[in-house]
Order: sequence, then structure tokens, then C-alpha cells
Amino acid sequence: MTIGELLKEKRLAENKTQKAWVGHIISTSYYAKVEKNIHRITAEDLLAILKHNDLSITDFFEELADKKDELKAQVNSLNKTVIDAVCHSDVSKVNEVIQIIKKMDLPTKQKQELILINKGFIETIKNDLSDNYQPDKNIVQQLKDKIFSIPNFNRFKLELYTNCMQFYDYTTNIMITKQVIHKIDQFKSDKELLAIAGILFNLLSQLVEEHHYQETAPFIAASEHLPFLPDLYFPQTGISLLKYLISYHFNKKTADLAKAEMIAQTYQITGLEDFGKGAQEIINEVKED
Repeated sequence: MTIGELLKEKRLAENKTQKAWVGHIISTSYYAKVEKNIHRITAEDLLAILKHNDLSITDFFEELADKKDELKAQVNSLNKTVIDAVCHSDVSKVNEVIQIIKKMDLPTKQKQELILINKGFIETIKNDLSDNYQPDKNIVQQLKDKIFSIPNFNRFKLELYTNCMQFYDYTTNIMITKQVIHKIDQFKSDKELLAIAGILFNLLSQLVEEHHYQETAPFIAASEHLPFLPDLYFPQTGISLLKYLISYHFNKKTADLAKAEMIAQTYQITGLEDFGKGAQEIINEVKED
């Protein structure tokens, strides 16, 4: 919840018009846009409005913080639900999450971004389930535009790009990933590193599936700079599987193939059947190269 939204909630609870609520502090037209999150309000004007309406400044900001924490926890919970749904190729579950987001008391921009990202997940699942599926061009373009509009690789851009890589051709993914790994030492948080691990896994998967083994070396080298963290276990395991397959392609050592198959079997027995099947399909393709 934003300051403007909480002000509106308080005003409606008092059954006051916008004009009565702001008095002569700021114009009614300007304040209306504050409630809609179009304009920002200065600290001085906010405090004056709270005082004008006999509202406790401390209580107002404590309630604002509580509502933000509650929404953040709800968004995080939904994100975990979506991740699980993607792992199990469950389109209906992602659609359920989208409907929940539409009803949430979130800023319009954040709500639109979350809905777009989850629509992208649906396109990803459908694309994985069918070799003949044609992703929704409008959604794909919106996702690409969103990624392009963010000037630097912050956490949001890294995570968004990770989830959209399959909508790019391998040459574009190589170019973008090289930009990321060029600055890999600048990323410190676990969430940023998790996104980078996902990017490297996705790119290596694409290069192996499209038989561009000669292009994999710099990205394997970059993956070895990632720290060993619990949150990175899953993508790093996938990267290890791909490393063994790439090594097998060049050296034909059966030990590398056996290790890759062991990882695929681990996916299967730990409840990640779809990932296990996908991994085994890649292994079988590499065997036939």
C-alpha cells in the first residue's frame, strides 16, 4: 500500500470529501492524483494533512509499514506458489495466482508487472509442453520491452530476463549473458546470484539443445565463480549436469554420462519429475550426437 492509498482509506473512513480532507493545504486536483499514485506528496504537506484531520503521525506510519509488510509477505508466498507451479507445469495454478494479484491492494504499476511476469510463466510452460506451441507475441514483446526499459542489471531485471530467455534466440542470449558475467563480481545478494545461476543454466541448456557446444566455454567458466550457497543448489546442479554432457560430447567419457544421468535420476526421485524427464531427453540427444 502507498501513502496515497492509505490517505484515501483514512479519508473514506472519516466520510470526508477530498476538499474537506485537505482544506487549504494543497489543491484538491493535486491531492486527487496523490490518492491515485500519480503525484507524490511532500513530507511537509503529508504531516499537515494528518494534523488537519487529527490523525496520529506515528500510528499512520506504523499502519503503512504493517500493510506493506503484509503485502510483501503475500507476494512472496504467491511467488513460491508460481515457482512450484512452473516446476510441475501447472498452468491453472499460475492463472489462479494472476486472479489473486488482480484483487490485491497493490500499486497499479507493481500489479501490472506481476501479472505480466506470470503471463510470461504461462507462455513458458506451454512452450515447454509442446514443440509446436507459438507463444503469445504480444506478451513476449511486452516482456522484452520491460527488460529493455531497465537501464542496468538490477535484481528485478536479472530475474525477469532469467524467466524470458527462451523467447530469445541463442545469439541474443549469448550477447546479453556476456554483459551479465562481465559484471558478475558486482552482484552480492543471494537473490542476484540465484538469478545469474539461472541465466547460466538456461543459456547452457539452449546451447546444448541447439548443438552449439563450442560456445559454452566462457559460461562454464563464469559458473565456477558462483559461491556454493543453499539457494543456488538447484541451478548449480543443473549446470553440473550440462557440464558433464558438454565434457562427454568432446571426450566421450562414459563416466561423465553416468554422472549426468545420476543427476537426472535425482530430479525424478525428489519430486521434480518434469525436470528429470527433460534432463533425460537432453542426455539422450547428446548420446546420439
